[in-house]
Amino acid sequence: MGDARDPSLEENGTGSSGRLLSARRLVLSFGAGVLGGAAAAALGAADVSLLVGWVLATSTVLTWVWWISWPQGPDGTELLAEAEGDARSTDTVVLLASVASLAIVADAQIRYAGRQDALSVAAVILTVAAVVLSWALVNTVFAFRYARLYYQEPEGGIDFRQDVPPSYSDFAYMAFSLGTSFAVSNGEPSDTRIRRIVLGHALLAFAFGTGILAVAVNLVTSIGQG
Repeated sequence: MGDARDPSLEENGTGSSGRLLSARRLVLSFGAGVLGGAAAAALGAADVSLLVGWVLATSTVLTWVWWISWPQGPDGTELLAEAEGDARSTDTVVLLASVASLAIVADAQIRYAGRQDALSVAAVILTVAAVVLSWALVNTVFAFRYARLYYQEPEGGIDFRQDVPPSYSDFAYMAFSLGTSFAVSNGEPSDTRIRRIVLGHALLAFAFGTGILAVAVNLVTSIGQG
C-alpha cells in the first residue's frame, strides 16, 4: 500500500490520529439534534421533538463523515482506516441508537395514524426521514468497519476484483449494496472474520428494510385517506 498522505485529510481537519465516527463528532451531532428537538418543543411540536432531533443528528453526522471520507483515494482511505483502530464501542453505540430510533418511529406512526392535521403530516414525513437516515447510518458504520478490517494486518479479506486498492467509495458500495439487497453484489468476503460481520450486517439490514416497508405502507395509506 502507498505511504503518501492524502492532503484532503488535513484540508478537512482530520489527521491520521482521528476517527471518522469519533466521540467528538457524535457528541456535536447529537448536540445539534438536542437543540433541534428543543426548538421543536418550544414551537409547540413537543410530540415530534424526538423525531426532529434524531433526523437532525443523523443528517449532521452522515454529512460530516462522508464529506471527509468520500473524496479519499486508496492512500487516504488506508490512513484513516488504520487511524481508527478498534472502534467497536463507538459502532455499538451508534447501532443501538439506530435500532432504538425504530421504536420512536413506531410510536409516532401509532399516535398519528388516521390523522390529517399539519402536525400529523409533518410526523409522517419525519418518520420516513428518520428510518431512511437510520438505515444510511447503519450502512455507514459497516462501510467504515469493512475498511478497518481490510487494512488491518494481514491486509485484505475482501475481493473487490480490481488491481487498485479500495477506497471508501468501494466500501460504501459494498455496504449499501448489502443494505438494499441483503446480499453481497461486489466485494466478496474471503475471510471468516469479515463474513461474520457481513452476516450481522445482512440481518440488521433486513430489519431496517422491513421498517422502511412498514413506513412506506403507512405513508401510502395516509395519502389515500387524505
